[in-house]
Amino acid sequence: MSENTMEDLSFYFLTWNVVTTQPLANEHLLKLCNTQADFIAVGLQEVKSQPQNLVVDALNEDSWTNALRDTLAPHGFVKIHTIRLVGIILSLFSKREHITSIRNIETSYTRTGLGGLWGNKGAVSIRFNFKGSSICLVNCHLTPHDNMITNRIADYNTIIKSQSFQKEKIHSILDHDMIFWFGDLNFRLDTKPNFTAQQIVDLVSRNNLQSLLQYDELYQVRTNRDAFEDFAECEIKFNPTYKFIPHSTNYDFKRRPAWTDRVLYRTFNNSKSSDHLVKCKSYESYSNVEVSDHKPVSAHFDIQVKGGALPKVEFEAIKSWSVGEVGKIVYRLPNNIPLSSWHWIAFYQENFSSFGEYFYYVWSSQRELPGRPGYYQVNVPENGLRVPGKYHAVFMSDTQPYDMLGISDIFEVQGI
Repeated sequence: MSENTMEDLSFYFLTWNVVTTQPLANEHLLKLCNTQADFIAVGLQEVKSQPQNLVVDALNEDSWTNALRDTLAPHGFVKIHTIRLVGIILSLFSKREHITSIRNIETSYTRTGLGGLWGNKGAVSIRFNFKGSSICLVNCHLTPHDNMITNRIADYNTIIKSQSFQKEKIHSILDHDMIFWFGDLNFRLDTKPNFTAQQIVDLVSRNNLQSLLQYDELYQVRTNRDAFEDFAECEIKFNPTYKFIPHSTNYDFKRRPAWTDRVLYRTFNNSKSSDHLVKCKSYESYSNVEVSDHKPVSAHFDIQVKGGALPKVEFEAIKSWSVGEVGKIVYRLPNNIPLSSWHWIAFYQENFSSFGEYFYYVWSSQRELPGRPGYYQVNVPENGLRVPGKYHAVFMSDTQPYDMLGISDIFEVQGI
């Protein structure tokens, strides 16, 4: 694969502190997601996380992730992975045509609440390679309240130091080609100007945002290189996203309004020559979404990744068979995908919407077919796929979270 070949992708991010509310209806969620993008990453904070909710979610996934998956699936998206830390959730969705180009998926998390003992505050991350580029996504919920900027800086440094990855030579968040860091960062307006909540709202009502943004704590810590050094942000043209009276568009004067909900990005070499790798298309909040005391924030980027063809497992055309018969699957393993006894073949229905939705699996074969180097055959037992329908066979990687290393064309399992 040539690292000089570059490919264009579109990445869309949504962050929202949902304050334990239930998911929006699918048609309303869809308005918060740009389905023209190649990838959609959604970071939520304060998802309902009482013990009974965590038990149910462990078995069935949380209601927000399910709602997002159901909303995006008709538009060609597949959920790659979700990671949760108490009420902090990060989900990554990809257009179906990209799923076999995603490799070395790995996750991490950091607790920062109660001095690192509790995960009500902290961060979750998903890292992966797309063809020749490494990408890391971080969703966080940092320490709240005015006058707590030192704690937020400490949270950032704790997250950076504590999260490490094993599948790649890239071990830390900041080692990736591209990092997108988003969430309820909780940075407020500096207290030195001593703006009251009423004064802030008055300036916002006159669209005098710059008078406030010059005192934005996140801008200050980036400038002073106390935290988020070398991260960039699209221009803010929307009103403060916190704190609202739920079910309204009115600010709650119990707290000073601030831009707590943000999306930042960074490229590895951080030079001006890398500016073309990430271009901001939009950065906005959704003032008409009223169920929370935070407004959702989205950022849409065009990015450039190192392109070229990845080695993929290729399946021969799979002949249909009937329920109760043995099915035969023949595939070719490329030389640069090493043989492993832990590889497996999963069977997904035609319009699957998540990596976790496979119906059945068999272990890969360890013996080449006679006279056919690199080719292998597995048999699907008579009672393997019991539900008639159209399926894909997918060759899966040997470590969790699993990658899809090859996918077959659709084949049919017929009823008796």
